[in-house]
Amino acid sequence: MKTNTAQHIKVKSEKLKVKNLSYQPFGWSPICKSNSNFSLFTFHFSLPRTLLLLVFSFSLFTSSAQTYESFIEQGLAAANEKHYDEAIGYFRQALKSSPDDIRNALTYANIAHIQELQGEHLKAIDTYDIALGIAPLNVPILKAQADILLSLDNYSKALHNYTKIIDVAPNNTDALLSRAYIYQQQRNYQSAKTDYEHLLTLQPDNYAALLGVAILFQNANKPQEAVTRLTLLIDQYPDKAELYSIRAEIEAENKQSELALMDLDKAIELEPENKNLILTRAYLHLKEGHKHQAKQDFQRAIQLGVPRGQLKEELKQCK
Repeated sequence: MKTNTAQHIKVKSEKLKVKNLSYQPFGWSPICKSNSNFSLFTFHFSLPRTLLLLVFSFSLFTSSAQTYESFIEQGLAAANEKHYDEAIGYFRQALKSSPDDIRNALTYANIAHIQELQGEHLKAIDTYDIALGIAPLNVPILKAQADILLSLDNYSKALHNYTKIIDVAPNNTDALLSRAYIYQQQRNYQSAKTDYEHLLTLQPDNYAALLGVAILFQNANKPQEAVTRLTLLIDQYPDKAELYSIRAEIEAENKQSELALMDLDKAIELEPENKNLILTRAYLHLKEGHKHQAKQDFQRAIQLGVPRGQLKEELKQCK
């Protein structure tokens, strides 16, 4: 009954898959205004600010810039209506109209974001690579690509991106949390601890970081420290079922079955239709010889959608 820590630490990609079904473009220069209601990101190029202003000011007086902006506006409008293929077409026309425009980093990033929304994650990663080739220190683009990589368990490349973000913005809490999670998955507990502690100096009440530290102690075979941290968290967040579930796991691993069952009871009370919690309690009941209670839980799990065939052997053991 081993905890999947990805279920308990909510990284911004959540955890790690795209949830947002609406299109939110990356930031644009002031000359490229949109009438949409999108939340715009800020971009960070590694070029001098004066040079950027010159580039943008000069582009105001070129017909190609006007064409570029027109394509971008049409692409944003199409994306806003979820006409994603049409939007990509407009963005690609913008790229073709002005292949050397520094804003192409953001245009490629928007294409990548649409590919991500369409479930084409590998294509999105490649397109983000093109964007980063133009703007290698753009924090939102680095993070967007890193979040996809993390969702695909590509820890090595995701770690590289998050580290670059932290190099540029040492107090970026999202990157610190995500990098700590990766270090934890790689069993690099000291580095994970360093990032969690840094994050907690910035946000002492950060729930994900506090939970991460508790799980860190669990993974480092320090169950008492883990339970202490979880108990403190439960005092702060008494309605979070996952906290009781994780503490129950540690208690069960340390042969404290009665305490584990009490915590599972509380977790299920908070989330009565969570079939994973019910199955966890069923297996613990079965292990402890509580056949009647185990059977009840297995049957409840079946009612909630677990195929009966998957629990055939378990139900036999309950007789």
